[in-house]
Amino acid sequence: MQASRAPVFPVLVILMMAATAAAETLLTEPQALQVAFPKAASVDAETKSLTAAQREELQKKTGLRFPEPQYRCFVARGRQGVEGYAVIMNEVGKHEFITFIVAMNPKLEVSEVAVMEYRESRGWEVKEQRFLRQFRGKKSGHPLEVNHDIVNYTGATLSSHAVARGVKKALALAEAFYR
Repeated sequence: MQASRAPVFPVLVILMMAATAAAETLLTEPQALQVAFPKAASVDAETKSLTAAQREELQKKTGLRFPEPQYRCFVARGRQGVEGYAVIMNEVGKHEFITFIVAMNPKLEVSEVAVMEYRESRGWEVKEQRFLRQFRGKKSGHPLEVNHDIVNYTGATLSSHAVARGVKKALALAEAFYR
């Protein structure tokens, strides 16, 4: 006599739908660019790639990995010329990617960080301005470490680390591409 087993497929579909349902789109790309550069006359999108030498240099300098083959970057322009730069980053929180934009002024200091899409079920505090405003004015020379110069939020430790890591990477990328 053979025991009847329920098919696994419906259970997997339900689990996948539950994971997808946790994703929250906060800003589209045009909305994120408006937050990043509210006064810019124009914003030009660029897809930048790192050479092998640049990748190696950045990894040595920051201690971080740069595995992506390309990065989505933006240059904001106004009447006086370049008003700033931005990079869209994807960093893994606990299990899922957090997508956010890091905007910098012409001196490559962080002017704004805005979460565009949050996919984790926990750690949502990193979407809030009280966390994100800590990055304003930071440069690539700052440690940008949670519990050092960035305050951690209880329950959002991994997400806090992911955003801090992404901001540090964005600053290093902007220096490599625009300095």
